[in-house]
Amino acid sequence: MSTTKNMQLVRFLKGLMDFLYGAMIIAIVALILGLSLLPVLSSNFGFLSAASIEVRIGSGADPQLEVRMLELPKDNVAGIYIEDGEGTLFIETTSMYLIVIANAAKLVFALGLLYVFSLLRKIMQSIEAGDPFNAATGQRIRRLGYAVLAVSFIGPGAESMAAAEILKRLSTTTPELLAGPTYNAEIILASLLILLLSHVWSYGLDLERERALTV
Repeated sequence: MSTTKNMQLVRFLKGLMDFLYGAMIIAIVALILGLSLLPVLSSNFGFLSAASIEVRIGSGADPQLEVRMLELPKDNVAGIYIEDGEGTLFIETTSMYLIVIANAAKLVFALGLLYVFSLLRKIMQSIEAGDPFNAATGQRIRRLGYAVLAVSFIGPGAESMAAAEILKRLSTTTPELLAGPTYNAEIILASLLILLLSHVWSYGLDLERERALTV
């Protein structure tokens, strides 16, 4: 009974990883297609699109939804606001530069997540096949740890650089806006735990090989 329940859990997790992997591919394709079509829509119909970035409200400023520009921006901007005060700044604009900068950071983060989900899928496939305790799985767990660690730095780093570039082109705003987001300590800790697990996994495999040779 316990084995059956464990296999059901494995199949569920594998199905979840397959779904997330497929959803991430669709999101990346949609993002690329959107960036390809936006110049046509903008030039022919004056189509407005929203460039969104993560920001932090400057120290001493009261959180508020309305954002006012004290100077004319360098790009065509129809409106600018913070959604629900959560730090996501939306810019209604026809400027392809702002739109591409904002979405390029999201694309970098999405590609990193796609690689993470691909490693998780392969690990779940090994478990479902009944042969998880092998060197290949240990290597995948190690790569997963490094991938999560890289995503935890590269994703926020790319979004922060995009936010800094966009805010620079908006000139002065009130309240003062700073580039965000900040790095997530929980994700960094999770990546370190995954790397520790991969080390324990490899060490266990080495012990098993030594025992087999001794016998």
